[in-house]
Amino acid sequence: MKKILQAFLLLFLPVILLAGGKAATEKVVIAFKLDNLNINIDGKLTEPVWQQQPISEFIQRDPNEGNPASERTEVWIAYDDANIYVAARMYDSKPESIDASLARRDDFVDSDWFHFFVDPYNDKKSGYYFGVNAGGTLSDGILFNDSWDDNAWDGIWRAQTNVDENGWSLEMQIPFSQLRFNESDKMTWGINFKRNLKRNKESSYFVMVPKKESGFVSRFALLEGLNGIKPKQRFEVTPYVVQKAQYLVHDANDPFYKSNQYNTAIGADLKIGIGSNLNLDVTINPDFGQVEVDPAVINLSAFESYFNEKRPFFIEGFDLFYFGIGGINNNWGFNFGWPELFYSRRIGRSPQGPISDAEYADYPTETRILGAAKLTGKLDESTSVAALSAITERTYATLFNNGTKTNEEVEPLTHYGVLRGRKEFNDGNQALGFMFTTVNRDLNNDVLKERLADNALTLGLDGWTFLDEEKEYVLAAAFFGSYSHGTKEYIQRLQKNSLRYFQRPDATYATFDPERTSLSGYYGRIMLNKQQGNFYINSAIGLASPGLDNNDLGFQFAADRINAHTVIGYRWFEPEGILRSKSVYAAYARTFDFEGNPTSNFLWYRLNATFTNYYSIYIGGNYQFESINKTLTRGGPLVIQPKEFNVWLEASSDSREKIIVETNGTYAKDDLGGTYIDGYAGIEWRPNSQINFSVGPAYSNNDEFRQWVGNFTDAMAINTYNTRYVFARIKQHTLSANIRLNWTFSPTLSFQLFMQPFFAVGDYEGFKELAAPRTTDFNVYGESGSSINYDSNSDEYTVDPDGSGTAEPFSFSNPDFNYKSLRGTAVLRWEVLPGSIFYFVWSHNQTNFDDPGNFSFGRDFKNLWKTEGDDILIVKFSYWLDI
Repeated sequence: MKKILQAFLLLFLPVILLAGGKAATEKVVIAFKLDNLNINIDGKLTEPVWQQQPISEFIQRDPNEGNPASERTEVWIAYDDANIYVAARMYDSKPESIDASLARRDDFVDSDWFHFFVDPYNDKKSGYYFGVNAGGTLSDGILFNDSWDDNAWDGIWRAQTNVDENGWSLEMQIPFSQLRFNESDKMTWGINFKRNLKRNKESSYFVMVPKKESGFVSRFALLEGLNGIKPKQRFEVTPYVVQKAQYLVHDANDPFYKSNQYNTAIGADLKIGIGSNLNLDVTINPDFGQVEVDPAVINLSAFESYFNEKRPFFIEGFDLFYFGIGGINNNWGFNFGWPELFYSRRIGRSPQGPISDAEYADYPTETRILGAAKLTGKLDESTSVAALSAITERTYATLFNNGTKTNEEVEPLTHYGVLRGRKEFNDGNQALGFMFTTVNRDLNNDVLKERLADNALTLGLDGWTFLDEEKEYVLAAAFFGSYSHGTKEYIQRLQKNSLRYFQRPDATYATFDPERTSLSGYYGRIMLNKQQGNFYINSAIGLASPGLDNNDLGFQFAADRINAHTVIGYRWFEPEGILRSKSVYAAYARTFDFEGNPTSNFLWYRLNATFTNYYSIYIGGNYQFESINKTLTRGGPLVIQPKEFNVWLEASSDSREKIIVETNGTYAKDDLGGTYIDGYAGIEWRPNSQINFSVGPAYSNNDEFRQWVGNFTDAMAINTYNTRYVFARIKQHTLSANIRLNWTFSPTLSFQLFMQPFFAVGDYEGFKELAAPRTTDFNVYGESGSSINYDSNSDEYTVDPDGSGTAEPFSFSNPDFNYKSLRGTAVLRWEVLPGSIFYFVWSHNQTNFDDPGNFSFGRDFKNLWKTEGDDILIVKFSYWLDI
């Protein structure tokens, strides 16, 4: 309780007197009704409606905040029963300097752009954006949480541009069916426009929000005149067909290879409008073969690696499923992030079950999704809903032994469900939401019953409240509970995993219970944020109980944790001397477990500066005080985490240049002498308006004196609870590069290439065991009578801990590694018609493990290059039907 009270003080101590805010005067835009007039979408503005009085008077946000735009922009809005139309004329005194670069959709290259922002619900929080650059490249996405955006959403709409001696112009046609809104005879929407003028690094808005103020959607102008719209019911079907050819490294006698080499799949996505404000998305046998491969990683920690979602069905509308993030415009984690109750990559993931020994095995790499449905939208301006239901099939691996094939279940039939809702009150000053998730498995296999929960549930509440009329200070909170049920063996696994380590021999609060058949826990966090102004403050307190588990459908970062932090900062938005803007932040954060052990205690800082030539630099670091590490021994006793510090630097050049450079580096050192160094240098080259090439090599060197090797039971190890906790010094080198080529032939035809060579080498030496809990003391093997011997034939180490014959010798495999991979994806994308897309995809992966523990780039590159690899070719065509 004392630790919780200390954390509350850290949260509320920084609260200062509430400052006065800034109110904006709403502008009004009138939309023109088209009566029996067809708009020819050619970008030339020849129709009579575009001769009406335009919208103008754009204001700069950059480079000279508050000044009129340097070039005139005129905008018109029109509509008919099916579409809303936007036309814009961007006058330019130097038309020869207009940048009309081509890029693939949603690739925001630095060029001349025009953006249309719209809030159809007029809820002051959410909406859409539609962007077109002078070359005709399209960009679109969603707006949420007032000032955040996400480009994952792809609407089906049209736009054309035209460059002439006066500048450039455009026309957009956006079907009402692509937008969600509350239909009525007279509607009022929120609206805004933005123009980017590349050569001046200028961004100007119809409604400009000053940098020191907060919000974006809440400041929009009002769009009126949308009267008598009767859009048709939305019903879209997008069937697809996929042909796959796999050329994999395989044994010539593999009986499964030929049957899996060529596969054909068909499926479909359906989108049904329920009224004008809700969408029902359904997918049948979804295919995700055209997405980019995940990057290679080497993870030597006890925790899971996180990968972003890239599958279109799950991405669209995902903002409505966010839990615990809302109301505040900035979240800071500091070892305690916001909860992710819905991590969609759990659905369709690799099977979890093991298989018996076999000569050959056909083990699926993913679990097929039989079907999934998603409902998203708003019941009214202040009430949002989102629901998802998905079923994955019972999955089997096929084994081949002595000419006989047998099947073993590796993943059960599983249902995943999510229900999310949120209600805002008092014009968005307060909000209250809930979220419920469920995973239900049909387990009829004893092996899987030991590894998976039969039912796992979470239920949470979240919300926010602004503390003043000007919405300068806001308090946000999230709370949820979890419940997992399964066999005794499964709950034993859950208690022992890296998030909990209930089996820890020195645990006093949450201890291992082998008879349990369920596990439950809770999470809570409260955050205070100052939304605007030069002076900045953010503070939070949170706790996650030892029994918390939301990993069946979410992504869990921690359990058994009480955390608090405070960030203060100051931002200068006005140019001064050689600097265009600058900021400084400092923070203090502290974490305890439920036993009261201080597991983290550090100071942090960051300095940012942007120069008048638009080069930027970022400098930061932290100092970690001595604390307690409860995961280093992988379920063993607590140990001391020594003091350490790190510093880092990032720098980038002007994004308008043909060659853009970005670089960063880190140096860290602890009191035991361990060091970590990394560096990155990214170069982006734009030789012409169609080609963009980038390469980003990265290198890291980790010299760690306490890398875990293994735990070995020994009754003679009385100082460490009858177990020897073995560690070593590791010298790890990691070298990689992300290589990308984007070649855009037209706004609807593009080629994208991604390649990642990756090298990770670890050399273990100086093997030793923990001498005593809550220390940094070790007994080094080969000293004080102990011995260690390496057998190159078996590639094993054998240790005699005391040399007297009293302690039993034990062995472990050589942990050295040399992992090399080359991964890549090439995608040719052709949007044949709006919403109808042809893909040709090549995916490649090859790996090599020669020379473990020995890093030599030249030799390792040759070894990787000569290794055979896997190649997969995919042809996919999807056709959009608007029924």
